[in-house]
Amino acid sequence: MAAPTAFRTIGKPVPRVEGFDKVTGRSLYTADVPLTGALWARTVRSPFAHARIISIDTERARKLPGVHAILTAADLPGRRSGRVLKDMPVLCRDVVRYIGDRVAVVAADSPEAADEAALLVAVEYEELPAVFDPIAAMEAGAALVHPDARTYAGFSKSIPDVPNLCGYSIHQVGDLDAGFAEADLIVEHTLRTPLVHQGYLEPNASAIAIDEAGRVQVWASNKLPYTLREQLADILDRPETDIAIHPIVVGGDFGAKGSPADVPAAFYLSRATGRPVRFVSSAQEDLIAMSHRHPLMATFRTGVTRDGRIVARDVRLVYNTGAYGALKPSENGMLTGGEYAGGPYKIPNLRIEGLAVYTNTPPSGYMRAPGHPQVAFAVETHMELVARELGMDPYEFRRRNVVDQMPNGEPSFCAQALAAAAKAIDWSAPKAAFVGRGMSIAERGIGNGEGASDLTLNPDGTITVATAVPDQGSGTLTLITQIVAEELGLDVDRVKLVRVTTDALPIDVGAAADRMTNVAGHAAIVGSRTLRDQLTPLASAMLGGGGAEWAGDGWRNPEGRHVTVEELALEMVPAGHPAGHVQVTVKQPASKNRSACAQAAEVEVDPDTGKVTVRRIVSAQDTGTVINALGHQGQIEGAVIQGLGFALSEALVLDDGRIVNPNLGDYKLPTVQDVPELITVNIDSKGPGPYDAKAIGETPSVPIAGAIANAVADAIGAPILELPITAERVLAAIEAAKHT
Repeated sequence: MAAPTAFRTIGKPVPRVEGFDKVTGRSLYTADVPLTGALWARTVRSPFAHARIISIDTERARKLPGVHAILTAADLPGRRSGRVLKDMPVLCRDVVRYIGDRVAVVAADSPEAADEAALLVAVEYEELPAVFDPIAAMEAGAALVHPDARTYAGFSKSIPDVPNLCGYSIHQVGDLDAGFAEADLIVEHTLRTPLVHQGYLEPNASAIAIDEAGRVQVWASNKLPYTLREQLADILDRPETDIAIHPIVVGGDFGAKGSPADVPAAFYLSRATGRPVRFVSSAQEDLIAMSHRHPLMATFRTGVTRDGRIVARDVRLVYNTGAYGALKPSENGMLTGGEYAGGPYKIPNLRIEGLAVYTNTPPSGYMRAPGHPQVAFAVETHMELVARELGMDPYEFRRRNVVDQMPNGEPSFCAQALAAAAKAIDWSAPKAAFVGRGMSIAERGIGNGEGASDLTLNPDGTITVATAVPDQGSGTLTLITQIVAEELGLDVDRVKLVRVTTDALPIDVGAAADRMTNVAGHAAIVGSRTLRDQLTPLASAMLGGGGAEWAGDGWRNPEGRHVTVEELALEMVPAGHPAGHVQVTVKQPASKNRSACAQAAEVEVDPDTGKVTVRRIVSAQDTGTVINALGHQGQIEGAVIQGLGFALSEALVLDDGRIVNPNLGDYKLPTVQDVPELITVNIDSKGPGPYDAKAIGETPSVPIAGAIANAVADAIGAPILELPITAERVLAAIEAAKHT
């Protein structure tokens, strides 16, 4: 879609349209929704990783003052839920599969009463053998997390018959044996990443009210309103028209809030009590039981020639899915990140095998750039070590092998990004002892999907934009406002955004896969231009006939007379005029255009304590057109800081399936004191998004852990093969290097 040559609002640091309400406390989150007579709900969770439910006694809990309902699986239809693989029950009927699995739910007058009642529900269990390691889980005779998995709806028939295997993919190019035969050097490493929490501020929350007509009114901290409606319709066995998802502010997501979570249980409690019901999780519950980033064990075997050319690579990726695979929207049960295991490199002979495995640990789902940060850490750490085995500079090794074309045949910006990162970090400059530099690169696509645009020209010349796009903090609402203002020649404050329920629009894009700018942006452009076309005859008539054409800030006729959108509205478009309203849906196709992001880090390591101090980070990315300068930089900074935590401090620690640090005191998210100097380098390019924009939300989170790990390895002269890079791991690596 052709872009204007000069922009009115695009690329400017326009303030966030929802910002004032957020900083003044007026924004409405799910826990704030005023529902008269609402009950508070709590979940009874399993204390065992794997156990048979023998009995559930609710008698004492029901007698507690203020308790209105207690439900178990015996009170519900036996339907399982899932994006594709439907393996997750609303409440466990016979077996629990991880510590935190849902067994019963309680509704009471107050949170305190609900908490006490949940504690009084007595559940008798028979403990079963459990399996926690995905490699052990695939061995013959391993305890089966889901003995009937192959009968589940959505379980892919392409998955080999291996114990506990619930996802599988294989990708092959060239002749692997011939490639390794050509190699002068073959290097192999196994790398690991941990279970990680997304770190959003607002815990999962949901509220349900069943209205007088029997329709289900839903408020939920969920990033996919239309997907949630579809999932609920399936779980509740009701038509989608019976369900309305209301707009709400989501207090952070980063991939976590795409499942129904407690919404189905809230519906059943609401139906049982005749009252609205609200769930609000604690941070501890979210850390124990909600969707996390998959742990990964990755084995890389790469063959290279002496001049530094990669000729073969064999990769095996084993993802620990946890107790359920319901949270992944993939047909083969795998994560999308596995496809990136070749890295952005020219490898003529490549094999990537991906496996997703059930274990009796908390279920994993999606986190920013799903699967890709884990894989990129493994790819780039391995690349660094291969370069050092060759005695070659790691930057030069990457430069010789990096792709020069994107999958769509257009030039890749990987080499430019690498060069920019190396220059900004002073790659070849002298450095002190125990100071190291490392780099990493990734290339990632932009998401697609279907969005809607609903615009009304008001008699005062303002535009009302109705949208069902979720507000999870990424700034898409501001982007839509900017684009509409740009297309209609208006100041941003003349565009009024109204968020609507799923009843108001047939579809709208959810927050996933770096697609909101692309899809919502194009929908806003099409809607704005359709409205302009509808108004053009009125503009022509107002200008005295003879035709009128859009001139960027209004219409102009052949005689040079001019009328703006605001002038036209005041004169020719009364309220309700059919030319003043448009609603369109736009399906944005998939694109093979990708964004390159190269990052470099400089660290200092204390050899006595193992402490790692990150001194500088460079993030160099090709960006396409920047829609909002402030939001664009904010996305880069947020992504880099999340990657910093992934590299250095974040891990949910499991002991026989139990998370032993389920609180934000022991789960170490980065703070402002941990943030180093960040140097941002934006490289001009063109993407498939509006005005040639590219995606920026996910890509800068992908390479950073590898860059930091490689910098630490450079500082201490020993490899780092597992995240997070704790002081203990650094000291162990230093000690191991002394004996090699």
